[in-house]
Amino acid sequence: MKRKPIILTTSFSDKDHERKDFEFLCVKRAYTECIRASGAIPLVVPFQAEEENLRTLAEMADGLLLSGGEDVHPRHYGAENIHENSGPFCTERDDMEIALAKFFTACGKPVFGICRGMQVLNVALGGTLYQDIGSELNTSIRHEPDSSASKLERYAEDIHEVYLLEDTALAAFFGREKITVNSLHHQAVKEVAKTLRASAIAEDGIIEGIESKDMSVNWILGVQWHPETITKEHPEQKILFEKFAEAAAR
Repeated sequence: MKRKPIILTTSFSDKDHERKDFEFLCVKRAYTECIRASGAIPLVVPFQAEEENLRTLAEMADGLLLSGGEDVHPRHYGAENIHENSGPFCTERDDMEIALAKFFTACGKPVFGICRGMQVLNVALGGTLYQDIGSELNTSIRHEPDSSASKLERYAEDIHEVYLLEDTALAAFFGREKITVNSLHHQAVKEVAKTLRASAIAEDGIIEGIESKDMSVNWILGVQWHPETITKEHPEQKILFEKFAEAAAR
């Protein structure tokens, strides 16, 4: 029997505020549930900087999911100054995820980046970011939800629409020109990496999706929204994980 593909899933750091000496490595359950539902096996990877270990993981797994989280440190895309609204940062996570993204793309294995993960993917392949949409760009679209809302409400809320660009894999997956997405970010892709292209754009021009210029050779996809949290309200979002798992199985 053919084995299920293994999807390496990155984690984030969460400190116990009551016990200052405790730090947990976590992954949002929605990610692993979507991977399992698509027919693949999620494997959560802890922070580690050893290049040999990361290379071994990349050789062993069939795909890489870069999850959401903190801002990417500006040093990774050549920004001279850190914007006052940037951060918090986790350099260990930055270093690990950028290295993994490079290893997986170099060997032609599929990579799927979500929110921060899309930004990491773009930076790893040579692209840049806007550090703060609100102060760097003129937009009337609310990309970051109301801070008074609960975290669950922020993930579930429909925020704005994005246009899926013609002749892209993303447009083919959904079979339509426009979709409504949730939004939980204050940073965004600025210059798209040379091996990638924009595949989804908000009405204000902010890039909401990126993908490989040739998905048949290198399956690389990034979306700025959080599809894993809205699959009940928008079941069409499951297609992203299904297509990712299919590519990993190949």
